[in-house]
Amino acid sequence: MLRSVTAWLVLAGIAILVALALLVLNGLTEPFDAAVIGFVRQPALDAPLAPLATITQLGSTVAVTALAVIVLVVLALRGNPRWGLASAATIGVASLLNAGFKRWIERARPDVLDPLVVEHGFSFPSGHSMLGATAWGIVAVVIARSDMPVAAKRAGVGVCIALVALIGLSRVYLGVHYPSDVLAGWTAGAVIVLLYAAATRQLARPRLAVSAAPAERGAPAADEDRAARRSDPPARR
Repeated sequence: MLRSVTAWLVLAGIAILVALALLVLNGLTEPFDAAVIGFVRQPALDAPLAPLATITQLGSTVAVTALAVIVLVVLALRGNPRWGLASAATIGVASLLNAGFKRWIERARPDVLDPLVVEHGFSFPSGHSMLGATAWGIVAVVIARSDMPVAAKRAGVGVCIALVALIGLSRVYLGVHYPSDVLAGWTAGAVIVLLYAAATRQLARPRLAVSAAPAERGAPAADEDRAARRSDPPARR
């Protein structure tokens, strides 16, 4: 059941991503993009949203690369080197896919308002949003599968989700991406994390398999011993 739900979510995500790309290519997202940008960049929100200029760096190439290395090292030290390699490789693949998407769509950066920072390259999908969703999504999966207390797991996963949302919002606030770019980045990142979670489900449980092995090996012997005791003839009186 769980695998079928994951498959449907992945297919839905791919469909949304393709639909967004087609809408962008045909210029159909412009009213939505302009409305959201106008709302986010209104003067009343300048002070509350100012910290986003710093938070946005958590989705940068440097930050997600460092995060990939940290996850790799932590999982290796925890006895899951293959899971760590899979996590780092997934972030690397997400970066390559983002570059491919940008080359395919070739959308120019927003010109609705003056950007607060200067970015080069194409706009769709947002690289910070996509890589941030992938990297912090992987961290959320690792936390959820850890042996931490339930409350700590929920808090950790919640922080990761909040960071993904704020990174995406920061790209609109800074004027370097359209909201549709961010939506596409989030969607692509979510699809990648779903596939990653499904592919690494078994890699996350090597210790369980090892600990179960002795019990499985001892089970037949115990069964034979019980059978032998039942088959012993009754003692003579």
